Amino acid sequence: MLRDLAQEQEITTGRINISALSRHEGYDRKTIRKYLLEPNFPSERHRQTRKSKLDRFKDHIHQRLEQFPLLSSVRLLEEIQSQGYTGRDTILKAYLREVRPKPVIIAEARFETKPGVQAQVDWSNCIYVLPDGTWKTVYCFSMVLGYSRMRYVEFCTTTDLTTFLKCHQNAFEYFGGVTKEILYDNIKVVIIKRKNPSTASEFHPAFADFRDHYAFIAYLCRPYRAKTKGKIERAIGFVKDNFLYGRIFSSLEDLNAQARQWMEKVNHQVHGTTFEIPADRLAKETLRSISSIPPYLIKRVEDRLISKDCYVSLYGNRYSVPWQYARRNAGVEVTDRRVMITVEGTVICEHPLLEGRHETSRKKEHFEGLLKAIRDETHGKMPPVITRTTTGSTSSVEKRALSEYDQLCRGEKDSRTSA
Repeated sequence: MLRDLAQEQEITTGRINISALSRHEGYDRKTIRKYLLEPNFPSERHRQTRKSKLDRFKDHIHQRLEQFPLLSSVRLLEEIQSQGYTGRDTILKAYLREVRPKPVIIAEARFETKPGVQAQVDWSNCIYVLPDGTWKTVYCFSMVLGYSRMRYVEFCTTTDLTTFLKCHQNAFEYFGGVTKEILYDNIKVVIIKRKNPSTASEFHPAFADFRDHYAFIAYLCRPYRAKTKGKIERAIGFVKDNFLYGRIFSSLEDLNAQARQWMEKVNHQVHGTTFEIPADRLAKETLRSISSIPPYLIKRVEDRLISKDCYVSLYGNRYSVPWQYARRNAGVEVTDRRVMITVEGTVICEHPLLEGRHETSRKKEHFEGLLKAIRDETHGKMPPVITRTTTGSTSSVEKRALSEYDQLCRGEKDSRTSA
């Protein structure tokens, strides 16, 4: 072949160009010159195949792979070592790469929704860093509109139903409206029992009431199939990588404030999939306007026992009640950042909802008359503590030991001193 090329070149140009042959064949010029001067070209040498330490175990390997195609190299190595194999695991791994069946890659179909049709929602666990270097765990609520790719995120300390629904309302207000359907994961605050089709599932009653109020259809993604809700999965990953990573936050309030600024930025940048700006595509979403939907009052109702020092504990904080109701069962209702406490259906007091933890909301009037009641008991009189029988039909009087009022007395005296 080399001499044929040289002869053709000589006939065409009148000379042999060693450099041209070197570039064409990929050999060094000295090598080209050597073989052109040789009277006979050397014949091609066939290298003898070396025996491998693995040869006598290959039948066993093939037999095992036919039964269990995904059997690991570690297991196979253990098996053939017990049969006398003395070679290294690298020889086995190289051979497995040749003979193991190649995995079948199934193509993915991208699912695009029409304007105004679908939003996707999910929770995710996140970590944010404080200025002193410590970190805290929070939950990130995320909603993304399927067509425009508009994103909404909000960070919370709990994933309960009330917080979940409130985050929905905040997202609806941010987008300016509601889509026809929303896709969810199989989470407890949404679903009680899954059925097919997913719209026929048994939904949480409070969630179902919220869904019906805003008139959207709730769909559930396929179990163990995260790609069913791929848009929200990618959005959550983007929040962690693009927003949280490398930033410092002084508090949860600061975290959400910076998240709001970040949303405004990314929602006005070109999206990597649509190659359009989400805020521009939002105008085409044709969402059902939030202003056309009556307000929905989210209520959270809890049962509590009023402590003997006249407080109700709620979500790590304490709220005072009139001292006459100590040790009574109470209902606690949280609505619109207010805490309303009832006893047997009667509202006995209200407080603003405390945002932090280990805080106390104390009203001075709730303890007025308590010292007099204690003095009356000291003189043999019965304090007018409100109690009822098990039937709730008759009133009775409960006599207390003075030790139960020690803490209350100190609180009342401290209050008067500070006043």
